[in-house]
Amino acid sequence: MQNGLFSVNEDFVKVFESWTIYTAILFALVIGAIKGTKKLKHYLKSDNFITVHSEIHELLTELRVTTDSARAQVIQFHNGEYFMDGISMRKFSLTHESVETGIESDGTRIQGLLCSMFLPLLLLVIENKGKIHYTVDLKDSHTKQYLESRNVEAFSVLPLKSQNQMTGFTMLQWCSGNKAEKVDENYCIAQMKKMTDSITAQLAHQK
Repeated sequence: MQNGLFSVNEDFVKVFESWTIYTAILFALVIGAIKGTKKLKHYLKSDNFITVHSEIHELLTELRVTTDSARAQVIQFHNGEYFMDGISMRKFSLTHESVETGIESDGTRIQGLLCSMFLPLLLLVIENKGKIHYTVDLKDSHTKQYLESRNVEAFSVLPLKSQNQMTGFTMLQWCSGNKAEKVDENYCIAQMKKMTDSITAQLAHQK
């Protein structure tokens, strides 16, 4: 009887050990598959990130070259810190830029700027016309001072939108008034609208 009981227990232990081993192997395979899937998703997402932003840069470069401008930019709105009353600070930052050879980039300058300091510029963005504006014609403001400090003599802006909400804007800058005057404004507006629509589509691919 004892021998029989010992035999039963021994068989049970062997079955239990086998089951434990198989479970551990299966668990390891599942974990490996999950990690592999995450790495694949991360790779595809990173690859998509590079593709999207490379395409945006190409679009900006084409826009800059066809309009003979010094800078072509994508500037996007975002929330920053909060005021004492809890209201979010509305800010914008430069996220993409194509610059003419010999022209200094705005990459490190337009980062986390308060929208309230650039109302004259944002009002022109809201107009959604894409016309060429001359810095000298602006009223005295922080916007005018900033553009003058960057040697911007003329500029054009159009809003970027997502689900009918303005999320940022594209901007062309000319550091030569003569170059801006030689550009056909209707052609410039058409190019701005075309490229802005394409950039909007590319930005949507990030989601």
